[in-house]
Amino acid sequence: MPEDVMVPAGDYKLVKQIRRTQRRKKDLPWTKRVFDIDEQKLFGRTAFAWLRITLYYLFLYFLIFLIVAFWVTILLLAIIDPKKPRWLKGHPGLSMVPNQNRSVLEYFTHLANEVNPIADRIDDCLNKLNDNAIDFFSDFNQDTTWGYATGKPTVFIKLNKVIGFQPETYDTPDDLPKNAPSSLQGTVGKLGNTPKIWLTCEVTEGPKPDMVFYPGPYFEASEEMTGVTRVVAIQMNKMPKNSKVFFHCKVWARNIPIDNYQGTGHLKFALNMRFDKDSNQASTHKSTTPRQDPVPPADGPAEPNKGRPEDQLGGLEMPPSPENERDALDKMGYNPQKEDMTEPPS
Repeated sequence: MPEDVMVPAGDYKLVKQIRRTQRRKKDLPWTKRVFDIDEQKLFGRTAFAWLRITLYYLFLYFLIFLIVAFWVTILLLAIIDPKKPRWLKGHPGLSMVPNQNRSVLEYFTHLANEVNPIADRIDDCLNKLNDNAIDFFSDFNQDTTWGYATGKPTVFIKLNKVIGFQPETYDTPDDLPKNAPSSLQGTVGKLGNTPKIWLTCEVTEGPKPDMVFYPGPYFEASEEMTGVTRVVAIQMNKMPKNSKVFFHCKVWARNIPIDNYQGTGHLKFALNMRFDKDSNQASTHKSTTPRQDPVPPADGPAEPNKGRPEDQLGGLEMPPSPENERDALDKMGYNPQKEDMTEPPS
């Protein structure tokens, strides 16, 4: 039947044309699919189509960038203070100088290779404060080893710095908690005229030395606690020798809790000042044995000196020393100059 007489039924003719177009595209070579010079298409798109889609994505990403930049600016300038850290810590912790990797800080007072490293760690920590801390605590450093060579060791309790922390202090003895030591009440009554974070240290085990605090058993409370205001020096006078002494130090403030963890409101450490009497006397004092004058040689045969190990060895009598050998030969009547020669010298 001729096509001009045929009457299309529904969308059959349109679907047939679409199938024919798709079949024609599949039959194209790959070079035509990349760049079709007849239809002026690149990867199936004309130049105008590529321009439209490029402008669309440029506008979309530019809009996303503006939104992100706007909220970042709001957070940095309006919400976060540029002079404070982004994440604020709750309360400061405690640390001790010289820090120790062992449970007990042991050292010999007469050994420089044990005392000097301890003093160097203290100097390094105080220099990092940038507040002339070594000169500030110079009264405890008369021997340049912070007392570790002279039996007066000094430890430093440091309150770690937390930016933005505002301490809430106990200003009167009545404000102190019930578990506070009784000695702290008298200290607060005498020195409680300005806000302070109080420090107490007690011996939990071992002989008790005399503890001297400098500048005092407290930290000056302020929002900007810097330099030496965060450090308290404790000198141990009358430190017991060859005994382990365990200390427990606590800080007292309303917003500094005392937890079970080391360094959270409290600090535990131990010292053991080793003292070797024999080694110390040998290194610091000279021998007290009186000096003996030399004994003149006797008229008789010289006796071996029993005090000299080179004159007597293993219980065997050794020959006389060279200086005594000539005297012994003279006593025997031997004189090489007076002896008659029976043969001419060879």
